[in-house]
Amino acid sequence: MPRTIAFVSAAALVPALAQASIVASGGDVLLIPPPPSMALGALESNTTTHAWNEVSSFTLTAPLSVNATLPGTYASVGSLTPGVIPAGTVVSSHYLYSDPVGSSAGLYQGFMDFDQPVIGIIVLRPELNASDWVGAPSTIYADNVARGMEVISNEFFFLSVSTFRVGFQFNTTSATDDIRVITLVPAPGVAGVCAFAGLLTARRRR
Repeated sequence: MPRTIAFVSAAALVPALAQASIVASGGDVLLIPPPPSMALGALESNTTTHAWNEVSSFTLTAPLSVNATLPGTYASVGSLTPGVIPAGTVVSSHYLYSDPVGSSAGLYQGFMDFDQPVIGIIVLRPELNASDWVGAPSTIYADNVARGMEVISNEFFFLSVSTFRVGFQFNTTSATDDIRVITLVPAPGVAGVCAFAGLLTARRRR
């Protein structure tokens, strides 16, 4: 069962003034403004993955399902730690995307650092499609049969122990590989929330 990500919501305490963004990247990651489209073929490259910030300081109007919630390295679907971020949580979202040229294949590696803690990562097609409502308003999001990550032996992603870095290896062969990262926007003075996004753990999946 997915676990509920339970913590004291910043929105419930004082208005959120902070924002969250990608502050550094490395490897094959190129940080860009939100593109007009991320449909298949719109951002093709055999050497570069494109990353952008989506919404900032956005109060969730409904619960948001994510595929990974805990620090660690994920190299299989069975290793995922799914959870639900409650409605009312103030978050920012960020997107990472690879699309090789034509029908070629690409191997990509890199990382992104954030200025606020990561509380959820989305890598599977159903949850990516269902979470496009927290995407960049100016970007057209499109589904394809291989959207997301297969998360198999030659692909993986990780969340650092600090929860401020997400790294990855994509082996993109047929369409795209995609990751959406959700970061917590803490209210000023909420030191506990800022220090650790998953302040209270409710239920772990069995």
